[in-house]
Amino acid sequence: MKHLLPLLSLSCAVALAGAAGADEAAPGAGGGAKAARLGGEARFGVVVFDKDCWDDSVGGAVDFGLMLWDSGENIGVWAGLGAQGPTFQWEDDWGRVESDVVAIPIGASLLVRCPIAGGVALRGEVGARYVAMDIDDWDDDHYHHRRRDERDRYYHPDRYLDVDDTALAVAGLQLEFCFDPVRLSIGGGYRFDLDKQDMEYLGRSVGKVDLSGAFFYLGVGVVL
Repeated sequence: MKHLLPLLSLSCAVALAGAAGADEAAPGAGGGAKAARLGGEARFGVVVFDKDCWDDSVGGAVDFGLMLWDSGENIGVWAGLGAQGPTFQWEDDWGRVESDVVAIPIGASLLVRCPIAGGVALRGEVGARYVAMDIDDWDDDHYHHRRRDERDRYYHPDRYLDVDDTALAVAGLQLEFCFDPVRLSIGGGYRFDLDKQDMEYLGRSVGKVDLSGAFFYLGVGVVL
């Protein structure tokens, strides 16, 4: 899993270069013909988690990405990152604990876009994300029972929650409204957690982290 991030980055770079090269090599691409189109996009939405390991069944999510399209804006690639902050539920000797998890998905997607009416298009997406995970159980609701301090954190790091990074596969569909160069969109899809990691405390599993679930979002972007 530790090697997945550089592999994703490499595949993303190859996809971007390939899309640009294919567009430049297309018949009629020389002279005054328009080359590949570059865009950017921000999406704001929610994830409806499948599993009950999370304090809330719905969590906020945001991502930002760059897109490279062919000259007709029909085939493209997306590369970017996002952020999510669900709260993991588990139990220790004092009872139920809620610990904040910060998840940073980084990856790439293949895009296919089909115009369906004047200024309206349907866009499909399939891709993969490496998810960097971090946990904050320092300020949880049982801090006063554990009597922990910075010295304890330094000498006994195994007394704190630990989880490895994971990976997601994503598939989505969105409806776009085009106001050149601006794109407004509404969409959704599903993401599959490919490597469900154990959340560990004191060397034992206290539950599995599963980020699978449906997602819905509103987006705004530009294509130049």
